[in-house]
Amino acid sequence: MVEGPGCTLHGEKIRSRVKKGQRVLQIRGNANHGGGAPGDRFQCFGGCEYTGVQTLGKELFVYFGGRALRLHFGMDGSMRINTAERNDGRGNPPTLIISLTEDTLTFYNTTAEIRLSEDCSEKVRLMASLDVCSPSFSVCGAVEAVCRESGRSVCDVLLDQSVLPGVGNIIKNEALFLTALNPAVKVNRLKPELVRHLVKMTRDFTLLFYQCVKRGSAVCKHCRVYKRSSCGQCSGAVTVCRLGNDNRMTYFCSRCQTEDPTEIDISKLPGLNTLLRWTSQRSVQDVDHVATKEEEEWSCDLCTLINRPIIKFCEACMSPRPLAAVKDPPFFSALIRFPHNTFSKPQQEVKLHRRAAFGNTTLVLSDLGSGPATPPSHTTDRRSGVGLGSDSSTAVIGTQPTRAHIFKRASPGLPSIPSKRRKTGSEPLTGGEVQDKNQPASSSSTTSLPTIPCCTAHHRPSVLRVVTKEGENKGRHFYTCALPRGSQCNFFEWADLHFPSCHHGKRSLMRTVLKLGPNNGRRFYVCPLKQGKQCEFFQWAEKSP
Repeated sequence: MVEGPGCTLHGEKIRSRVKKGQRVLQIRGNANHGGGAPGDRFQCFGGCEYTGVQTLGKELFVYFGGRALRLHFGMDGSMRINTAERNDGRGNPPTLIISLTEDTLTFYNTTAEIRLSEDCSEKVRLMASLDVCSPSFSVCGAVEAVCRESGRSVCDVLLDQSVLPGVGNIIKNEALFLTALNPAVKVNRLKPELVRHLVKMTRDFTLLFYQCVKRGSAVCKHCRVYKRSSCGQCSGAVTVCRLGNDNRMTYFCSRCQTEDPTEIDISKLPGLNTLLRWTSQRSVQDVDHVATKEEEEWSCDLCTLINRPIIKFCEACMSPRPLAAVKDPPFFSALIRFPHNTFSKPQQEVKLHRRAAFGNTTLVLSDLGSGPATPPSHTTDRRSGVGLGSDSSTAVIGTQPTRAHIFKRASPGLPSIPSKRRKTGSEPLTGGEVQDKNQPASSSSTTSLPTIPCCTAHHRPSVLRVVTKEGENKGRHFYTCALPRGSQCNFFEWADLHFPSCHHGKRSLMRTVLKLGPNNGRRFYVCPLKQGKQCEFFQWAEKSP
């Protein structure tokens, strides 16, 4: 399901690209929520004028005069403006199409409700201070709202859209980890200071989520427990279970997250360094209209006269306007930086001059880590190409690194520097992509596990996925290309060909134990038929893909 940051970006996209004042030509689709024939209920919008859009958490309100459409994105929900393709990237047909005079809005996997514009705008006005994605978010107001839910678990309170609109399952799990809280802890056991820290971590990770989606960066790189098999901090096993009134999937580390809030020392918690220049003091309409340094008044360095922005030379002494300092690219200056994953300029660089077959080359080896090296995990970004490992990355500045340090392989995920006599032109690249969450690490202890095939076009290790579409293959595991959509090849291979057969003679499905206990996280084989028609077949999966 699209969380608050994704819905906010959809609203900003419509606000910036769709002009107000356009007339509705037609609204069609099957985004039904309630009775009525699909499409007939939208005839009342014919000829209405588009007047704007607002967002509140996971809700998107599109206004047409006195009426409005309340849109809610489902799992893998998306939106396109003036698209030439009918289906989305997954092949799903649109559920709602809004045709205006000049633009066309296409929504996928979205439900729609007809509301009064006055009621929608009033709801946004009253709850904007609780929306974790809103520029007018109030920490004090959010703390009071959470404390009022004293008898509920924190995992339920965070997902309650009437308490903190915009919080989804990813934000919930990561915010609880950053607060070192077990998801099942009741709110009445938390001190006000800890509730405030929980709200702050929820807000900070939401901003990180927002910037990652906006810049096209992967959010999973910053997740410590969500959809991970090992904790990103202590490397311990992550417990996966269903908690809360809605039985939502919950991920937590039993080592780092305690059930006793009195054991938590807020000063020692791994907080987020919010360097993001979020527009908390500006309205959403002014986000893309912020004055730059060149549009401000400037002071002359010689005579200190304050000149107008359009003046290039001082009107008193004719001195040229001082050059503005060059800033970092927007991605690095507007991204929240984790203490364990900063994007600053490397503090150490080692330059190696080599004589290659086609001339002289210079290799620049940089170490981005500022602290002690941590063991590599499956969410580490390996797109940097050549890097320094934990055992060889601490070369002192000013000293010449030895040959053993230079050519030593850093980790299984990072490619080593080829020697002078080695041919590398025809070798496949195997370490440039992030491994999937279910992809086992390459170690001597996992040699008995099924090998992961490489895609035929890119020669990269494939990723393991599960069929989610309804049909006879639902729940089956398969391998596919690891590249993002649009760059993937057509590689496909079933990963369950070695699974045992049930008593019906059908290939079994692999499930995971979600109940809390000693078997949590273990995988097992069961009958693939629906509940009620299943046989009693059961077998632990000792060698899973």
